[in-house]
Amino acid sequence: MTDTNPRDLHPMTNQIPIEEALELVQFKQAPNGSWYVENVKGDVYGSVGGNVWGNINGCVWQFVETPKEKLTRLIQEGADKAQPLEAINQLEESSG
Repeated sequence: MTDTNPRDLHPMTNQIPIEEALELVQFKQAPNGSWYVENVKGDVYGSVGGNVWGNINGCVWQFVETPKEKLTRLIQEGADKAQPLEAINQLEESSG
């Protein structure tokens, strides 16, 4: 009998075994029941399709809302007229 590498058991699936995935990524469940990635123990190659909170290589990551994102958010939230007007002014200043 020979030793079998778990990856050799399903060579056509090209999927990481859950045990190996859990060595790289830690998940947490939010109070509302949804899941999110809490920690990544390695490198990320590719895009992050969401927001990042916390540290990246020891540097604190902070989300910065662009003037366009701020205007969009204020409109969606139904903010009073003064706030979107201020956001429009910021957007014009940043593109000028």
